[in-house]
Amino acid sequence: MRCKQPLMVRVMELLYTVSEKRSSDDAHLTSLYNGGGMCTVSSKNIVAFTRMTTRQDSYRHRIPVCTVYVMDLNCPYEPHVILDSASTVISLVFNSEGSQLLVVLSLGTVQLFTKGSSLHNWTSTHTCDWDGEDILHINFFHGGIRASLQSSDVKVHSLYTEKFVAQSHRPTLVDHGQCAQNGFFAVSASGLLLVCVLTHEGTVMMEKKAVLGQIRDNFTVATAALAPSGHIHIATWKPEMIKCWRAELKMTNQNCGGGKGDLNITIEAAQSFCPSRSGSTWHSTQKNEGLMQVTCLRYTELEDPNSLLVALTVEKPVETSPTQQVGIKASSTPNTCSMSHLVKKYHLQDQIRPLIKLFKPKTDSAGITTKEWICVGEWVSNSPVVTLGTSSRHLLPGPPGAQLPFIITAATADAFIYSINRDNMQQLSSHSLLNVRGSGDDAPVSKRVSLDRRVVSLAHTWSGFSVLAMDTSSSLHFITLVRPADVGPQWAISVILLLEFALVSGHDWWDLLVSTPPTSVPTLTEKLSETFHQHSAPIIQHLHTRFLVMKTSMLRLLGSQQQKAIESRLQAQLTATQQIFRSLRPVTCDVATADKNISASIQGYLESRSSLDILDIEKSLDHLCSSVNIKDCQVDPGQLQNLQPLLQFSADLTLFILFMLAQNSKFELARDPKIVQSLRELIFVARLWHRQNKLVLPQMFHKTQSVDVWAQIYKILTRLVHILPAEPDSSLIDECVLLETQVVCRELPLHVPSRGVLADMASSVPTPLQYEFGQGETSSTSNAGVQPRILEGALPPLQMLDPLHYHYIAPQEPKFNCTRCCSVRASWWGDSESAWDQQWASNCICSGHWALPPITPSKAA
Repeated sequence: MRCKQPLMVRVMELLYTVSEKRSSDDAHLTSLYNGGGMCTVSSKNIVAFTRMTTRQDSYRHRIPVCTVYVMDLNCPYEPHVILDSASTVISLVFNSEGSQLLVVLSLGTVQLFTKGSSLHNWTSTHTCDWDGEDILHINFFHGGIRASLQSSDVKVHSLYTEKFVAQSHRPTLVDHGQCAQNGFFAVSASGLLLVCVLTHEGTVMMEKKAVLGQIRDNFTVATAALAPSGHIHIATWKPEMIKCWRAELKMTNQNCGGGKGDLNITIEAAQSFCPSRSGSTWHSTQKNEGLMQVTCLRYTELEDPNSLLVALTVEKPVETSPTQQVGIKASSTPNTCSMSHLVKKYHLQDQIRPLIKLFKPKTDSAGITTKEWICVGEWVSNSPVVTLGTSSRHLLPGPPGAQLPFIITAATADAFIYSINRDNMQQLSSHSLLNVRGSGDDAPVSKRVSLDRRVVSLAHTWSGFSVLAMDTSSSLHFITLVRPADVGPQWAISVILLLEFALVSGHDWWDLLVSTPPTSVPTLTEKLSETFHQHSAPIIQHLHTRFLVMKTSMLRLLGSQQQKAIESRLQAQLTATQQIFRSLRPVTCDVATADKNISASIQGYLESRSSLDILDIEKSLDHLCSSVNIKDCQVDPGQLQNLQPLLQFSADLTLFILFMLAQNSKFELARDPKIVQSLRELIFVARLWHRQNKLVLPQMFHKTQSVDVWAQIYKILTRLVHILPAEPDSSLIDECVLLETQVVCRELPLHVPSRGVLADMASSVPTPLQYEFGQGETSSTSNAGVQPRILEGALPPLQMLDPLHYHYIAPQEPKFNCTRCCSVRASWWGDSESAWDQQWASNCICSGHWALPPITPSKAA
């Protein structure tokens, strides 16, 4: 199967480019990038990449320094430095959770970084020094968890248990307790398999080396796959042959006294092949003349060792006629050669071969079944292939024509990126890095010297919808590979399945959002909500907050859905607060009664008819306590102190909603039964705890001390729950107006604008978006922070409000910014032992990452 540059039917869309602004005097320094660069993207849509910078030594000489940065794909202009090294970085690899990063330096040095609570907080936990070995490939062990979509025909409204299945996959290394062992392995150019085993705490348990084969050999290219059987399959290239190996790691307990034991590495030779002889007959001795060089090896999927991509360059001499040979000799011109650049796909298949080939075999003769690499497709390029890119897994399998294509990408030396269908190796689209807008003096140098650029690294997102490309000028290009117009009706189904997979697997959904047209957001959110609420109560309770966060992220994309986005965000925050309140155990709880909790009793009581008939909060509490043990309602006072900010937020939000209802009976937040009922439950539970600890008390600006405002708020909320979804009557509105004469309310900034790429997309900024490292916020984001006042007579909102911890931050106080919205939090916030603080220590309620305010990076070389 051969594909020679077919007619383009699809166009890869460049979403944004981020580069550095440099003066014309620095243009000569771009030669430092000729050594290449590296980028990789985690399942959390965090990118790690390298840039060449310069620094001045003690002799005032400018020396090159390789810097490793991390950043959120949504804010590509805010990189954070995690490593500066005089050595060249040759590889970057995230683990499956995106919490660990391997940085491979030249001369065999490997550093393991572990992520803290914030995006910029990466700590080097271990360094391996493998004696100057040249590392060709490195990766983490497989953890044995492999959740995937059902390959059969599954309806969109099916339950998650029917759509997703946990496939069997043995961990790469199993410890003595039959648990997956953490660690990583590497393949060196000198033919060594290097293994580092880590403990569950992240410290190093042992390091070991093993030779690939009987003797050490020299390889130039290597790749590896993690098979479902737990084996590591390795493919290496040496001149004229691709040699494959299968490695198995086992822990042996040498010490009967319970010691750590030893690591046993077993390496077996697997089926190898010669690309120059692929497709020849079994007994053929004919050799294909010409020089062949493999430039890149890549398994199509990380967990599939039976499919291999080979990028190669073939140089063959051109046969000339006698008359042409006379002309060549007369002109003293050397023999001409033809260059072919291909990407071949090989598949390991069963083949039946006869036992003896002395005579021509009969058709019914017996044979043996062997495994052979068969070339099942190839793609031809006009320029040498520099690198290949694939996503780690194909998450949407299915019958041909009923699923999205599994796209691989190829970067060539002429600055082109091609997308290729993995199944038939047909070219789908292409993009040239030379087509960059801007060529003035103020443009980044990567735009002005575009003739010198080429792609050096490709990194796919986990969904396979997008790819991040890095060029020789250290610019990053984010390109979407799949568009709705190219797929048709199958697009919506595929996006829903991937969004639900992200919901249950913990992956980040940002790359799906930027590939989704804003006009399809209402339909997608409606379909997702219908399926989600079909599940059982335990599943809904476990995923409810995360689902509402996803829904909020989607509604932000469409300008007309901003009010619904506010409602969804408040629901997510109140739901998370409810779960914290309900998870608290009473002081009477012990090991024997660890499941004792009266939250179910309180929830059932507040939803009953009798609680709606009792408007007085004290009488409702007495009615509840008459049916339960009062000691079961007492909670540790230390925990109640940590929940005081959440109670304050609930009280302030309730006042704001009721005041808005008094001024506008059509106020949408007051007509949402879920929000009103959640606030009523939080106010009720806090009043119950107030009986135990008088410090559990929301702070309010009372106009008169003769009225119990707390009880008045509960009364109005109870009446509102009883009335909804009908229209609030005039007596209820009058009670809200009377409440305005009893207490003062502060206006709350309910709308938290998005920032970065999401903000520019919501503002309909034309693509491709142009960013520069350290440029700061765009005008659309900075202007979005100014919100008009909507509540008359209320106190003005205080600036720098932490929306999750409900803490007002002083201007000079150290703070972290969210990478996807304009939320801020205090820098000390993640150090608390409170369950609420730990829940949101790493991510904002919009799914963004917390990070330090941007600092202009060092001047690149």
